[in-house]
Amino acid sequence: MKIKKLSNGIPVIIEKITTSKSVSIGIFVKTGTKHELENEAGISHFLEHMLFKGTKTRTAKEISEEIDNVGGDLNAFTSKEVTAFYVKSLSEYTNVGIDILSDIYLNSVFSEEEMERERGVIIEEIRMYEDIPEEKIHDLNSAKVLEGGVLSKPVLGTEESVNKITNKKLKEYWRERYTSDNTIISVVGDIDEEKVLEELERKFSPLKRKMKERNYNEQFKVNYGIEEMKKDIKQVHLCLNVKGIKKTDEKRYILAILSNILGGNMSSRLFQEVREERGLAYTVYSYSTSYQEGGLFTVYAATTKESYKEVLEIIKKEFYKIKKEGITEAELNRAKNQLKSSLILGLESTKSRMIRFARIFMDYGKIETIEKTIEKIEKVSLKNVKDFANEIFNDEKYFITVLGDL
Repeated sequence: MKIKKLSNGIPVIIEKITTSKSVSIGIFVKTGTKHELENEAGISHFLEHMLFKGTKTRTAKEISEEIDNVGGDLNAFTSKEVTAFYVKSLSEYTNVGIDILSDIYLNSVFSEEEMERERGVIIEEIRMYEDIPEEKIHDLNSAKVLEGGVLSKPVLGTEESVNKITNKKLKEYWRERYTSDNTIISVVGDIDEEKVLEELERKFSPLKRKMKERNYNEQFKVNYGIEEMKKDIKQVHLCLNVKGIKKTDEKRYILAILSNILGGNMSSRLFQEVREERGLAYTVYSYSTSYQEGGLFTVYAATTKESYKEVLEIIKKEFYKIKKEGITEAELNRAKNQLKSSLILGLESTKSRMIRFARIFMDYGKIETIEKTIEKIEKVSLKNVKDFANEIFNDEKYFITVLGDL
């Protein structure tokens, strides 16, 4: 794996894998929900959609047809901090992927007609998630526990905010954020590295503009308390949160092991106690969410109106037990093996490697090897986990979000 730079300063992460017959190419721009101003909620996601809706030389249909013609997959995603566009194809069509990605990234036309059509699509996407409570609860949870900070906003925006995004504003946001100093390219697969770099230089070197600084709200604030929201649905969905850690915190491996032991799999403490022993929920799991400014550790469960308070108490008791008693050697070893397996097995495709390299480079400015990551996982001790549990679990510092027919 190598890191090169184009003449305009865009970093290119490139890895040649001769055992693969595919290539995955990704264009990552460091912009997302947290970079949006008050009157722009959802604009990052809206812009992601619009890059597929026609360029100066291709219609939206032609973009789809050209990638389908070579059996490729063209897609994108938007998060709170990043927007990405990527293509995966057979390696013989590497230049086709580069051509299409560079065209939509640099030459999209953002027509008024296409924008109005796509506005309706996004609003239907928002409504779809409104009708899926197991999805909606996580947006509601972020909105409440992080209220007061920019990371509380949903990636999709709201119907009201999406309706307010103008064509002029969309183009301004694209010009301000899709710049040479805010872009990263990642390529992994069976490629000729020199030829790929030459093609990337030819296609992306015209991008010269620099990012315009924005005065957005960078505050990361974690609230404490309980928010109960009534909705006429069969189950009660809940999230219990504590303050987590930043992306760059070295304790992230301790948190990953703690999360795995509490709610990371079928043998985890909460799955066994809540589902297997008591039959109170079909779904229960834990996860961490980390940003540059801070993070959350969350336990989610879907249960009944009659049982949700009991489930919350079980979660708190498991937190308390780890604080007081710690974990066992068997739990620690199992969690380490789970994390190592997930890491290694998740890197068997060119796409997953391409995305991992880009994310790590954006967060740390360098790429940590898999071997180094495994070494850090192996160093986590029983004492590390117990000490960290005492650091983040505090009875007075929970935020609980509940959604259901309460």
